[in-house]
Amino acid sequence: MSPPPFCCRTNVLEENETPGYATFLPMEADGETMSRAESTIVGLFIGIMCPASLFVLWWWVAAALYIYHVFSIPESGVPGAALTGLGIGIVLDLLRLKSWITRFYSLDLKLTVLAYLFWSAIAVAFFMGLPFGNIALGTLAGLYVGRKQCHAGASRDLFARSTRNLGIFTALVTGAEALPIGVLALGEPIIVAGLRAIALDQFVATGLMGVGLVGVGCLLLMVVQFWCTKTAAALAFRIGKNVA
Repeated sequence: MSPPPFCCRTNVLEENETPGYATFLPMEADGETMSRAESTIVGLFIGIMCPASLFVLWWWVAAALYIYHVFSIPESGVPGAALTGLGIGIVLDLLRLKSWITRFYSLDLKLTVLAYLFWSAIAVAFFMGLPFGNIALGTLAGLYVGRKQCHAGASRDLFARSTRNLGIFTALVTGAEALPIGVLALGEPIIVAGLRAIALDQFVATGLMGVGLVGVGCLLLMVVQFWCTKTAAALAFRIGKNVA
């Protein structure tokens, strides 16, 4: 019987392995462990994210150097730096994309965490402080881990423990970013007017009650993020299991 096209059975994780970071355990990948459709999707994802990430990184670094006068960088040099990062990303895609696809599910833990935090900051900036980008990013993280655990042949119990830890991580990141944004938003006239309409008291709207409402909102947001991450991971994991 030929192996299932989506779920690789090499490097099977044992039941007695330590949970938690098992989500990120290295795994052999040689290109035949993924279907053509999956490898195409992975290639498109990497091919877009590498230039886009370097574009934003060089843009932010150049803008910070300009704003804080670290170097004598003219304002017109900021777009040039961003385009330079974009060009480097495209060149890296041309040179390394194939090898990155085969190693996609073997990424180092530190690299994945740093990438997630960086993209999370981009999501906050792109959506102007709204949590939609972070929710989507956490969902993508769940899809990645679900596919990785499927390719690693993880048991359902080990998978559940690993995705629980991942869900906690994404929820904490989302909550940590949402809390200061929510507190700062209390100073916005529109937000204050809305809180006054609810609480019918200026002190309640702008004082401790406002901070409390932000805290409750962050907790609810963390619950949503946790659920989205775990649900996406479960769906991605079941794809290979169902095919098998």
